[in-house]
Amino acid sequence: MTMKDDTASKMVGCGRSTAAQVAWVLAMALTSAIGIVLLALLKPALPWRVLAVLVPLACGVAYARQLVRDMRRLDELQLRINLEAAATACLGAFIAAMVYPVAKLAGFAGQLEAYYVLFLLGGLFVIGYLNASRRYR
Repeated sequence: MTMKDDTASKMVGCGRSTAAQVAWVLAMALTSAIGIVLLALLKPALPWRVLAVLVPLACGVAYARQLVRDMRRLDELQLRINLEAAATACLGAFIAAMVYPVAKLAGFAGQLEAYYVLFLLGGLFVIGYLNASRRYR
């Protein structure tokens, strides 16, 4: 019995995001930016503040669901590469979280912004992905 080629998500097998993943990430970024501007400049009433938080959160949940759905379509090698990349990102962020308070007290680190953590996670994931791809290919 042979399996049909999945034409809806051609890019998944080569480690790239699908169009749905990109759309949800862009929606999350856009709604987060709108929420930040809304909260910082307008000081809206409570229902608008709740929406400013919940809409990007809903987009993030939709992105996570799409990512898991796309990962179910990967073969074992690609799953292993993604798992090693995720482990590299998580462990690197864990080490940074453990070292940061000491570095801050010693005067080597300043205030930590949330976006720094996102860049750290993304960068470590890319490093882990490139390392695992090189090793398994």
